[in-house]
This record gives sequence, structure tokens and C-alpha cells, in this order.
Amino acid sequence: MSGDSSLDLVSYARELERQDADVAARIASVVGLLGRVDAIRAGARRVLEALDALPAAIAVAEQSERDAVAREVDARAELAEAERRLAEVNGSRRASDEAKTEAARSARRAAVAATDAADTVARMRERVEALAADRVALGAEAEGIAVEAQHVAREVAEVPRLSDSGRAAPDGTSLAVIDEWGARAHAALFVVRGGLESEREKVVVEAHALAEAALGEQTAGVSVALVRRRLEEELAEG
Repeated sequence: MSGDSSLDLVSYARELERQDADVAARIASVVGLLGRVDAIRAGARRVLEALDALPAAIAVAEQSERDAVAREVDARAELAEAERRLAEVNGSRRASDEAKTEAARSARRAAVAATDAADTVARMRERVEALAADRVALGAEAEGIAVEAQHVAREVAEVPRLSDSGRAAPDGTSLAVIDEWGARAHAALFVVRGGLESEREKVVVEAHALAEAALGEQTAGVSVALVRRRLEEELAEG
């Protein structure tokens, strides 16, 4: 094989390597955007589900708090009655030791019940407050997701070969709208990725065919860069 022919083959292999690297970089960019789109969509769905569930959870917590307050009122009334009864028995000369012991026992039980009821009220109020805080936090997270979606949508719109539906940004800031945009963007990017992978496969096949024609070797499974290197080494020796 003449020197010029060898140089042409190596030059061709280098061009195929350049094409392969270029397409690989574009695939990596699209895959990265796919991941970001999917993360935004997953976040939007998670926050939306949490927000949808909050009203019922808050209603249950508020009712539980009201029930706990009512039980605390009853418990404190029973404690007051038990303490009145204890004072009455202790102040009576005619009360037996057994009656005094029983009155003291009843007062202790009522005191424990009143304390437990108060603790329950405190826990229920904390639950209501926590859910209110969750609502604020989720609202802030939803705003952040909307901002991120607009930012990523601009990057997605710049991807070559993307369909028009994939280029359209979210038409609003609601989580449902963002979820719908995410589905469109994912589908459009998926198609682009598939086209790029097919393009890269053609480059790889072409490189393998070149190696087989120039070297008489089967190079299936070998990267384009390795094909170029093999050609350089073999033709340099020749």
C-alpha cells in the first residue's frame, strides 16, 4: 500500500473518531438533560401528591386536637372533683382510713389522666403546626421546581433535531403543567437520543469496515478510537 494511501486511511479513521466523539458528546448532553427533566417531573409529582394529601391530613389533625381538648376538659373536671372529694374525706372525722386511702388513690389516678390528656393536646397541636409548616415548605419547593423547569426548558429548546412539542416551555407554573411539560420533553429528548445513537452506530460500523478492508481484521466490539490507533500502528509498520 502506498504512503499516500496509508495517510488517507489514517486521516479517514481520524475523521471517523472525531465524528464518534462528537456524537458521543451530544448523546451525553441529551442524556444529562433527560435526567434533569425526569428529576423535575418526579419532584413535581411528589410535591403535588403531598399537597393534595395535606387538606385531609390537616382536617384529621385538627379534629384530633379538638377531641383531645375535650378529653382534657373532662379529665380536669374529674381531677377537680377527685381533689374536692379527697379534701372532704380528709377533713371528716367520721371518714375511715380505707375511705381516705381510696380518695387519695382516685385523686392520683385523676391527676395522671389530666396530665396525659394535656400531653395529648400538646402533641396534637404540634401535629397541626407541623402540617402547616409542611404546607409552607411544599409551596416553596413548588416555586423552586417551577423556576428550575423554566431554566431546563430553555436548555432543552436548544437541542438540535428536537420536535416542536419538545421545545415548548411549561405554559404556567402549576405542578400539573410542569408534569405535562416533563412528559413532552422526555419523549422528545428520547427520540433525539435514539437518532444520535443510530448515527453513532453507523460511524462505528464504518470504522470497523475500514479496519477490515485495510487490515483484514474483524474489530467488532472495539471502539473507533482503538480502530484508528490500530490502523496507525499497522500502517506505520507497513
